[in-house]
Amino acid sequence: MTNKVFLQTLGKRIAVLRKQKRLSQEEFAEVSGKMINTISNVERGLSDPKITTLLSFANALNVPVQDLLTDISTQNKPHSDTLKTITRLLEGQDEKTLKTALKQIEALLEMK
Repeated sequence: MTNKVFLQTLGKRIAVLRKQKRLSQEEFAEVSGKMINTISNVERGLSDPKITTLLSFANALNVPVQDLLTDISTQNKPHSDTLKTITRLLEGQDEKTLKTALKQIEALLEMK
């Protein structure tokens, strides 16, 4: 992914999250403590925001910073929240547990 594509994807993701919270850019600027020009430029993929700006955005949207960096295309896939939950449950597990979980998932899918 090129820098340009990454910044455009990031901007779209922030805009989607802002709109889901029913915030205008003006309201978002107020709650995030950032200038409206900053928000506009980031959402259009024209600006490479500092990590502190991303943190301000995440706090204003009440989401973890990693949610801002999630590829927007995954949000339109069915069951993406379920997949995220499964991934979170498996993170940090030892290899034996992961292999057991994989076998059980494969067995469940074969029953389908």
